[in-house]
Amino acid sequence: MNGNIMASLPGTPRHTRCLEQEAQARRDLAIAYRLFDMLGITDLIHTHISIRVPGEEGAFLQLPYGHLFSEARASDMVKCDIGGNILSDPTGLGVSRGGFCIHSAIHQAIPRAACVMHAHTEANIAVASYREGLLPLSQHALRFYGKIGYLDYCGPFDTEEKRRRLPVALGGGDVLMLRNHGALVIGQSVAECYSRMYYLERACRMQVTMLSMCRDARAELVFPAVEDCATMARLFEDPEQSVAQREWVALTRRLDDQGADYAR
Repeated sequence: MNGNIMASLPGTPRHTRCLEQEAQARRDLAIAYRLFDMLGITDLIHTHISIRVPGEEGAFLQLPYGHLFSEARASDMVKCDIGGNILSDPTGLGVSRGGFCIHSAIHQAIPRAACVMHAHTEANIAVASYREGLLPLSQHALRFYGKIGYLDYCGPFDTEEKRRRLPVALGGGDVLMLRNHGALVIGQSVAECYSRMYYLERACRMQVTMLSMCRDARAELVFPAVEDCATMARLFEDPEQSVAQREWVALTRRLDDQGADYAR
């Protein structure tokens, strides 16, 4: 290991031979990175998306630390275990230690977190740093009403004690706002997680825009009734109302139409 790089040890496999389940997970992960790039939800090579390897307990995949999101390809993904051991690394670039510390803590503690996405954008950092957090100012925000955890800034998650704070702060929700840092979202699939991050980012941008128009948000902006906020939050939770997979298919089609080589 060197600084923030978790490097492969000599003899670490460089191949990507795997079962079809893992191959599909690799393709989905590459698609998610490409979609982040398409939306501008990037921080050069920093921030990360990870996914559990189906059928392989304690293993997950991340983009090599040194690849831009626009370069994401299925065959390049690095496989790690929860202990920080790199199981296969086709590029030899390793992964980010910071990304590993955050993502592995969530994967290990929360069974439903098959996918973890973390982003630093102007909008989500602004909302994470706002004392009241995400306000119910838009229908997009109501998706997350009462379901967001907040964690005060504590520097790098470089100790076990700090890492334990992450799943505790997330609690039973699917979104964690890291104060002065950014947003973290989990999902039971890449499609679900991406949809959640997309609408969270939209809600944050809307809030920043609205607050820029006034001096006193509570006095100048119209807020929905509490009961309506709760009702909409429940509706968004209803599995029958979920269109995440339909969105995912449409977005994948868009990448395919552009000739993206994510599946390589």
